[in-house]
Amino acid sequence: MCGACGILGGGPDWVERVGDLETPGASGRTRLAERQRRIALVNRLLAAGGVRLSEQGSQLIVRSATGRAKLVTDLAHVWVAADLLGRKEVDPLDEGFLANLQASAGDSA
Repeated sequence: MCGACGILGGGPDWVERVGDLETPGASGRTRLAERQRRIALVNRLLAAGGVRLSEQGSQLIVRSATGRAKLVTDLAHVWVAADLLGRKEVDPLDEGFLANLQASAGDSA
């Protein structure tokens, strides 16, 4: 790990955060349930490119439909691995995807 990553990466990983950062556990979800929810959310975005994020132990793995795989350490590396392994580049800020997420969040409320 480079020095900058060590300095900047001081907080909990994106899959480890649960609910409100000020009050851990305030959402009522367990840490495992929150990890699974976030991975499922990422997989909704990755599906169009034919790749999938999974975890094995503490490792995050991006896999293609053909079986190729890359270990990743954080969310930024998920996008890079998905671009390398997938059929098309991933855009986590795609307006259509974000609109779909907002609509589905409204459906479950």
